[in-house]
Amino acid sequence: MKKLVWLVVLVAVVVGAKEFLSGGGSLPGMSPPRFENPYPASSPLHAQHQDFIDRANADEKLRKRFAGIMTSKGLFAELKLALARGAQSLEGPMVVSATRAMAAVIPRLPERSCAKLMRPRDDFDPELERDVRAAFERLPPRHHKNFLEFYLRALQAEVHDAPRVARDPAARERALVHLGEAYPGAFGQRLAGVLRDPLRASDEDACWAINSMTHTSTQLDPESAEALSRLLWGGEG
Repeated sequence: MKKLVWLVVLVAVVVGAKEFLSGGGSLPGMSPPRFENPYPASSPLHAQHQDFIDRANADEKLRKRFAGIMTSKGLFAELKLALARGAQSLEGPMVVSATRAMAAVIPRLPERSCAKLMRPRDDFDPELERDVRAAFERLPPRHHKNFLEFYLRALQAEVHDAPRVARDPAARERALVHLGEAYPGAFGQRLAGVLRDPLRASDEDACWAINSMTHTSTQLDPESAEALSRLLWGGEG
């Protein structure tokens, strides 16, 4: 099973990653840039994002990490690294709750953008950002809270070199077996075809694969849900 990094794009959307830093790059003697809330005070999402912003700005080491990153590709790479570290270092229930939030976002996406989540990329996609932001804004508040908490903790885990959770290869293999059991016959063949070559898969097949696999991974037993969530976030594999 290939490592999936679709949440990198979703994280960028949720906090306005290309716009959430004020002050641009930093010069010697200057304070590192500060995170900014992408939502106005009138938005129902403002308060939850402000909590994230305040906690991020209070972490000077985190702010310094993003100082001087001027390109979207550079920021994309940093976020990808942080999410992988979050998958490796954070407690299982938090990783699974963030995956559940994404499982709620994906069905709300247009098929074209949904399909993009299965395809490799090295930069942000403006169309995908727009569509995911719109979908995320329609979710229940608990999903916003769970996702933002995971995102902040993942960033901090990378910046502060948090210890990694010990890997359990046997649990991972059991989880993959349980996931495979959910796709018998033609369903398994369809999923395997998308994973084998996501670039050639149709939008319909690619969207079905990421939607179904994300949802199914959260419905398995707790051990398997955790192992698959860590894998889907790019922390293993």
